Amino acid sequence: MDFKKYLTLQFYRLRYKYQEWKLRFSQFYNELDLKGREKLTIMVIPHTERKSVNFVISYKAITIFLGIVIILMFLSAVNVLSHSGSVHELTELNLSNIDFQRQSVKLKDEVSSLHSTVNYYYDRISTLYIKLGGDPSKVSKGIGGSSPRISEFSPEIEKPNDITLETYRIKEDIHNLKLSRELSEEIITMIKKRKSIIKHTPSIWPTRGYVMFPYGKFISPITGREEFNQGVDIASFPGSEVVVTAPGLVYDIGYSQSTGYYVKVAHKYGWKTIYSNLDRVKIKKNDKISKGDIIGYIGKTSDNPIYHLHYEVHVGTQTLNPFSFLNQIQE
Repeated sequence: MDFKKYLTLQFYRLRYKYQEWKLRFSQFYNELDLKGREKLTIMVIPHTERKSVNFVISYKAITIFLGIVIILMFLSAVNVLSHSGSVHELTELNLSNIDFQRQSVKLKDEVSSLHSTVNYYYDRISTLYIKLGGDPSKVSKGIGGSSPRISEFSPEIEKPNDITLETYRIKEDIHNLKLSRELSEEIITMIKKRKSIIKHTPSIWPTRGYVMFPYGKFISPITGREEFNQGVDIASFPGSEVVVTAPGLVYDIGYSQSTGYYVKVAHKYGWKTIYSNLDRVKIKKNDKISKGDIIGYIGKTSDNPIYHLHYEVHVGTQTLNPFSFLNQIQE
């Protein structure tokens, strides 16, 4: 059997089935129609002398009525179930709202506590920054600094709600934390720089002894006249060690009748120190020396027979009182 005949056979089979089902449906419909045309008589007989009342109703009308009733009951059930679901959802939403309010109150308290902590930290950092000589204009950029807070706004302006207030506080805290970080980095840089300055500042006693003649005006025991002492004269035992008071470079070594041997040391940041009235010198010119290194030993001169060290501190061309630095600066 070829393919064309096979298709033709299948077509006739399907056509036969269609005609068969069509005939069955037609018979079923006719039976229903005949059944629906049958009528049901309902007779109402009163117990009085009134006439009886007859109601004639077809089965088709009864079927339609029952169908409408079933449909209405189905729709009512769906409506009731939908309403119950809505009530359940509303209950859940109400519970969620209560939980949200509790969480909001807790979050508000935490934000308030964090806000206080950040403000405390920012105030301390900014105060330290200003004390170290920082730029006050950088500190005033903080929202919590010179800028007005929400509570300081004009009363005519509508007060913000809680969400707006908390949002403002969080933004303020973020801004102040960023600024605090910048100030902290600058403070670290300042401290490192100051530490370097302190390290290279003459800050220890060059020898052991006592101050015989302080810095400034004094009556010279040799001339008997008032003179100006540009350093301090520290009396000590003969041959006592003399140490350099800060790291630096020896730029001059010499000898004179009035000062004996002297050593001049240059330090960073313009500092210079001079050590004179030495009996011997232990270092050489252009030597790099560290704080505490021995540079010579105490001696005396023909002009001044007392064993002592004459010690001077210079910044540029200006002399300073060395006593202000002796053990007054700590690293």
